[in-house]
Amino acid sequence: MLSFFPELLFLSPFAALLIRVSLSIVFAYSAWSRLKSAGSLLKLFGAVDAVLALLFLAGAFTQLAAIVGIICTVAWLAMPSMRPVPTSTAALALVMALSLLVMGAGPFAYDLPL
Repeated sequence: MLSFFPELLFLSPFAALLIRVSLSIVFAYSAWSRLKSAGSLLKLFGAVDAVLALLFLAGAFTQLAAIVGIICTVAWLAMPSMRPVPTSTAALALVMALSLLVMGAGPFAYDLPL
């Protein structure tokens, strides 16, 4: 089937950039909500989420950050008491992290495709 807007296909590499920034926002929100809590274990997970948010935003070590992000989101889905976001947001974050693992960092990233 033909594309309705073939003129826009040159923007397809920017999809990874949008996914990376969106996932960074999800993990930054998670870090913010966890670092405000009183538990020391939750603060540790909040620090991990903050590092992931920075890595995704900068595009540094994106595939490694995606693997850690997949582990975090699976933990969010498995343990509802540890989930800082709704279930639908955690499931979407899992899909975004999986896609970054496969696609790579995209443009405006420190990662370089080898």
